[in-house]
Amino acid sequence: MLHHFPAKEDLLLAVLADRDLRGDDIKDGLALDEGLSAQASHNAGTPGIIELYTTLCAESTSPEHPAHAYFSGRFRRTRASFGEQFRALQQAGRLRSGVDPDLAGAGLVALWDGVQLQWLMEPGEVDVAAALRHYLSLVILPDRH
Repeated sequence: MLHHFPAKEDLLLAVLADRDLRGDDIKDGLALDEGLSAQASHNAGTPGIIELYTTLCAESTSPEHPAHAYFSGRFRRTRASFGEQFRALQQAGRLRSGVDPDLAGAGLVALWDGVQLQWLMEPGEVDVAAALRHYLSLVILPDRH
């Protein structure tokens, strides 16, 4: 194992990279709101992985930390992806007036991580999927089709 993962952080990052790949599989082909709900429901069944993600993320704020590049890259990609999805909704006339797609994407990332942390602290009190759906209802107009 030490051959493939010379440090503990390398092993933990491999676990998180695998989690990211599986998360993409969960959301593939789903609309933004459906994909978020599916991912949040899946995450609720894997609290240990979510705790690992949250802990390692907090530890990696220093540029010298081995996980810093992983998390800064992940945040950049996630913000860009959500921004693109919000931009597509804007082009379809479904984003509320005055909503900036990139800021909405950054806000969604911040909300998700923050609510997920609260859920880890009080699992019976916080519903991550409900918080995400509520946020989306504030920025996205209902589909009229």
